[in-house]
Amino acid sequence: MEPSQNRRQFLQGTAALLLSAAASHPKLSSAQSISASSEDAYWSIVRSQFAFSESAVPMNAANLCPSFRSVAETVSALTYDIDRDCSFNNRAKFDDYLEQSRATVAQQLKVSADEIALVRNTSEANNIINNGLELSAGDEVILWDQNHPTNNVAWDVRAARYGLTIKKVNTPVEPTSLQELIDVFTSQFSNQTKVLSLTHVSNVSGIKLPIKELVAAAHARNIYVHVDGAQTWGAMALDLHDLDVDSFSGSAHKWFMGPKEVGLLYVKEQNIDRIWPNVIAPGWGNGVDTVLRGARKFESLGQRDDSALVGVGSAAQQHDLIGTKRIEERVVTLAQHLKEGIAELGLELVTPMDSELSFGVCITRAPGGRGGEISNRLYTEHGIAGAATGGIRLCPTIYNTVEHVERALAGVKALTT
Repeated sequence: MEPSQNRRQFLQGTAALLLSAAASHPKLSSAQSISASSEDAYWSIVRSQFAFSESAVPMNAANLCPSFRSVAETVSALTYDIDRDCSFNNRAKFDDYLEQSRATVAQQLKVSADEIALVRNTSEANNIINNGLELSAGDEVILWDQNHPTNNVAWDVRAARYGLTIKKVNTPVEPTSLQELIDVFTSQFSNQTKVLSLTHVSNVSGIKLPIKELVAAAHARNIYVHVDGAQTWGAMALDLHDLDVDSFSGSAHKWFMGPKEVGLLYVKEQNIDRIWPNVIAPGWGNGVDTVLRGARKFESLGQRDDSALVGVGSAAQQHDLIGTKRIEERVVTLAQHLKEGIAELGLELVTPMDSELSFGVCITRAPGGRGGEISNRLYTEHGIAGAATGGIRLCPTIYNTVEHVERALAGVKALTT
């Protein structure tokens, strides 16, 4: 049989494609039986689900992660399928695939599928909230000064256009408690405050905010809370209903280890009608009243990469196979190991050592301001790909092994002594 015929047969049937992740990588499924005493063996199997070379180990999940092999294969196979037959008839199946992806993601986040929009990235999701909330001149928006620009500068731009008031909150460089972080925000609340827009975990310091407590305090004052979860979606076991956030954003290309250019926007059911979409494209309907149900109205973006949207479902399946709580525990374990190793080298951490106040983003103050040089040499001389954001930034996740972290520490030691 010709290779093209084999591929054509593989692509037949709708369910087969979303299930391809589990089916084509049975090692990850069977690895569930490995006992806790064999953790290294288990995580070695997880590492094998990624294509990167040991000479170029990614340790910058805060920016970009490799996709699971199964995700890349799903996207590739479906891209070929579309190129082979781009008819409406053939592409009709992608409506079902999209809904399967949405449902799987929603289930992991403990929310309804109608509250989930699969947009293009965190930046777009943040801007949908920024532009879509109805606010008036004089209304106040409180921000964290460590927010990503799409959750900070974007608000500055809207404030300049519409006369909003912006307050940017500075948190302590070395926070000592959750209450300290809570107080620094709540002390800024006023009768004019309408929005509190935060980043869950900072990409420039690694500080983790106590989101549930901040949301409760804000809601007591009838303040809308949006959370940028770019550094937690895919790494933390999240229950968005329990956190009670009004909206939440994330990117599949970071800790979720999914396809590129797909993002998450969660909007609490009672908030969906009050937020206007940024883009109106075919599929919206014939008037102001959309025919799109729930948060799907934020996906009215024109032609999408249908293969990537299916890839989100494939990535979510991999997270289910491993377990979201197990993933979170592994991220914390690796991050703590890294931070403790940095401290033993006598170097200064920017990120809090306490795992209550931090998560997976780990930043070391760069001696002599040499963050860029050290980061580059970690890659070229030691095969560890980090970043120079905020200092020396290393963000290990589940495809990283303890040996990878030890190699990073050895490299930092060699380059700073």
